[in-house]
Amino acid sequence: MSRKSNRNRNRNRNTNHPAVPQDHRPAQDKPRTITVKGVDLTIDPRSLDDWELMESLYDLQSDPQNNALSVVPFMRRFFGDDYQRVKDALREPDTGVITGDAIAGFVQELLERLNETLPNS
Repeated sequence: MSRKSNRNRNRNRNTNHPAVPQDHRPAQDKPRTITVKGVDLTIDPRSLDDWELMESLYDLQSDPQNNALSVVPFMRRFFGDDYQRVKDALREPDTGVITGDAIAGFVQELLERLNETLPNS
């Protein structure tokens, strides 16, 4: 009996319209804007398909000596022309200094936002 009711249900469906995707997730290859520590960044997921960027990220995350300087090549490569804008946004207003804590917090939040925004990329 259930077969018959399923057949009738399928016949009544309007087949002139294509199915509409239900997940409403943005396309994986489209640039997205994220905000990290008050800085708006447009991230193109295709930019993550860069072996040298991945090497820098690996160095940053797996450095057994906790060498904070490994963040520099990662940020330069990842942000490109926006690198200076990111640095300017992280400067202490009173001193003009960018602290290591400011960079560390920024990179940590950046990686979290990327993971939320670009899963499986």
